[in-house]
Amino acid sequence: MTKILDSNYELIRKMLDGIQMPALLVDKNHKILFQNKAASKIFNSKVGGLCWIELWKGETLTQEHKQLFKQGKILPNMQCYFCVSDEALNKKEHLTQELYLLNKYWQSHWVPIDDNIYLYYFIDITQLKENENKIKQQERFLREITDLVPDMIWLKDTHKRYLFANKAICDQLLFAKDTNEPIGKTDLYFAQRIKAQKPDDPNYHTFGKLCMDSDDVILSTKKPGRFNEYGNVAGNYLYLDVIKVPKKDEKGNITGILGVARDITQQKIIEEKLKKAQERLKESFLYHKTLFENNAAAMMIVDKNRNIIDVNNTLCKVLFYEKKELIGKNIQLIHKDQESFEHFENYFRKLFENPKENLNLEYSFKRKDGSTIWAEVTGSLIEINKQPYILCSAIDITKLYKAREQLHFQAFHDTLTGLANRRYLELELPKAMERANRNNSILAVCMIDLDDFKPINDTFSHEIGDVVLKTIAERLTLRLRKSDFIVRLGGDEFVIFLESIKNINHLEKIFAKIEKAICSPIEIKQNIIVKVGLSMGVYLYSKTQFTTPDNMIRYIDQAMYQSKKNKNTRDKFWVIYNNH
Repeated sequence: MTKILDSNYELIRKMLDGIQMPALLVDKNHKILFQNKAASKIFNSKVGGLCWIELWKGETLTQEHKQLFKQGKILPNMQCYFCVSDEALNKKEHLTQELYLLNKYWQSHWVPIDDNIYLYYFIDITQLKENENKIKQQERFLREITDLVPDMIWLKDTHKRYLFANKAICDQLLFAKDTNEPIGKTDLYFAQRIKAQKPDDPNYHTFGKLCMDSDDVILSTKKPGRFNEYGNVAGNYLYLDVIKVPKKDEKGNITGILGVARDITQQKIIEEKLKKAQERLKESFLYHKTLFENNAAAMMIVDKNRNIIDVNNTLCKVLFYEKKELIGKNIQLIHKDQESFEHFENYFRKLFENPKENLNLEYSFKRKDGSTIWAEVTGSLIEINKQPYILCSAIDITKLYKAREQLHFQAFHDTLTGLANRRYLELELPKAMERANRNNSILAVCMIDLDDFKPINDTFSHEIGDVVLKTIAERLTLRLRKSDFIVRLGGDEFVIFLESIKNINHLEKIFAKIEKAICSPIEIKQNIIVKVGLSMGVYLYSKTQFTTPDNMIRYIDQAMYQSKKNKNTRDKFWVIYNNH
């Protein structure tokens, strides 16, 4: 043994045997001179053998050397592919590497003792690496969720630099190449980059400063805020409903700004058009209010018994009647049914009882051909020959009414499938829970995620994927009960309310219909037939339970994730959440 071991052998042996990590003394030719108890126990290695044989059985050699070793040939230069012992001895430096061997993660250390001998020891970092991997998995899962959300989500530090940005904000506002590019940069960076495309047009991009101004409000007030942010983004008008909240550490110090924004551009455009149209209609009415026969508005005079005394030409044109067909008749003639007639009576009665009040409402009326129109009706009490009458003026707003109905539908329904959307879900779930409480019944809330849907998009195109989603939506609508409420959350996720559930057998019969609607093959066109599966999480709610709609959605999401996680081994496609 060398001079190092000759003089200090017992001291080194006791020192290395006293530590729990495997440690060895190895010469420059990779021969084991000494090993502690931990190394012998873990590797079952022997002193005097080559370390790459004793520790790793030759498995860590390069492919070329591994073949020679299997043939019984051992060359002087054979060593593990990761070994840096020569470098450690030459440089007289402590070198380290992370390795994955024997189903464990190790931190390997080479420490030169003299020119020919080095200390070779290992630290087991398996638990640390597994924890790191779990954190990375959680981060990937969070990234996947936020990138599926159509709303913009981001996090900034107190210097307004991005710490996180989801796909929506990168695509719609920043025009970043990926979700990593914004990290460390500000809105101003991206705004200047976009403006550079058309430097002579000051209105081409106006959004950068606006975003940062609202950041200043949050940082100065230290309170959450809601903002309307709007302007041009690369030449296109954008209107955002923005919520920003200060992010604080455990001591209450502000460390950043968390933001969420929803694109409501189309909604605002339609609202503005409606507002302008209504203003024009009101101006027209005010201008012609003293006119009757030639008034642009449809007008009629009605007595206290609701008999028609007079009408103008416009009303006749709107309702397709001749004057003689209306005068002397009761206004029940132009109501679509008895219920409408009685409902309208309440407004007339108020006018006779309160002469200073005006009638102003939107109402539907029946034409001579049976069709229906919507009108903005203004009524006021007038006096003719000292007798009270009601003067009604009506403006046809059928197109505006339909446009508003369409706006309402768009706000609460998915544009692809026509199903209810997340906003509608947030309104209807509390109502469904209240009905279950009132009727003492069971409400089953189900979250569905399609299995094997992504390959359809990747293989055939997103257009084919859209056809699959619309087909599934139609099947669910046809096969489920009228009382069942179906929602498309986005992507390939759906939520279904099943009310008045009697028992588990009743529920499973409905589940069978859901499975058939989703899993039956879908023929896109000739020679293209696709098929998807489903994973479903379920929460059974009754009045004996105390939970909130938000918690319920979280529970079914957890149950659905559990179902999807075990889809290759499960015996049924659903998991019912159990908080016990």
